[in-house]
Amino acid sequence: MSLVGDIFRVAWALPSIELDRRTLGPGPLLEKVRARGRRSGARTAPERDRLQRLIRLVDACVPGGGNCYRRALIEIALDPTAAAEPLRFGLREHGGPGSGHAWLGGRPDDTTRYDAEFAA
Repeated sequence: MSLVGDIFRVAWALPSIELDRRTLGPGPLLEKVRARGRRSGARTAPERDRLQRLIRLVDACVPGGGNCYRRALIEIALDPTAAAEPLRFGLREHGGPGSGHAWLGGRPDDTTRYDAEFAA
């Protein structure tokens, strides 16, 4: 997959995923983006790394700043490998901004601890 094509795909996916993120619950939203991701073309590991970097770059430009849940949803929608991975949520008891995180796959490589973790 080309760099230009991936930039286009990320920019095209972001508005619909952001709207769905704000209006759908996690179950229906994951079903929708996973179906889209399963139809996407396979990627090599370097292509997936590049896609993740592009998603972070574009996501950081969204008003209000980046959002880990939105980044994971975009990746799921654009990569069949990501569409097959579990989406994980970590939450801290105190709540509020910055009290949670979403990521794909296994445990993140950092030492952050959460009071509750869920996988979907």
